[in-house]
Amino acid sequence: MEQASNIIFKWQNEPFYGWVEKEYQNSFLINVTNPNKELITKYAKRIIISKKVCEWL
Repeated sequence: MEQASNIIFKWQNEPFYGWVEKEYQNSFLINVTNPNKELITKYAKRIIISKKVCEWL
C-alpha cells in the first residue's frame, strides 16, 4: 500500500475514522483520526482492526 488510505470502522459499537498505516493478512494497523479517551490513553491513537469490520472511504 503506497498511499495512506482513509477507512471507517466500528469498535465497541462506536464508529471511528482513520488511515491505514500498515496492512497485514487479515487486519490493518489504523491511525485513528477521531479517537475517544480510551483509544488515546490505552492505544496511543493506533489500533489493529480486522479487515472484516472496515470500510474504505
